[in-house]
Order: sequence, then C-alpha cells, then structure tokens
Amino acid sequence: MGLVEQLAAAQLPPPGMRKSIRETAGASLRDIGSELGVTPMTVLRWERGEAEPRRDRAIAYRALLDALDKGHWR
Repeated sequence: MGLVEQLAAAQLPPPGMRKSIRETAGASLRDIGSELGVTPMTVLRWERGEAEPRRDRAIAYRALLDALDKGHWR
C-alpha cells in the first residue's frame, strides 16, 4: 500500500462517532482494544479525541469501525 492509500485508509470518523459506532454494534472498549492490541483506556482516549492512533493502528481501527458500521459514517 502506497503512502496515499495509507493516508486515506487511516482517515477516521470524528471522535464522538467512533463511540457511537462501537456502542451501536454492541462492542465494549475492551473488545475494541483487544482486537487492536491496545488498552481499553487507549480506545477511550481515541473516542474522546484526547489522542489519535498512529497510522498503522489508525488503518486497523478504521477497518474495524467500517466493519462494525458497514461504512455508514461517510
């Protein structure tokens, strides 16, 4: 995957929407964290907009959110 593709794949929905997608899907902070290899607190910080994942984690997080939401946030 080239740089342009990586940057596009790493684009995340707004922080509040991340939480909404997770909750609507019935996933816990622990579920998301476990899937991405981070702590539930890290996911919480991402959902609050207090921190952003690095590119590799952002790509995985975006793919997970898309799978949970079926891409409706775009």
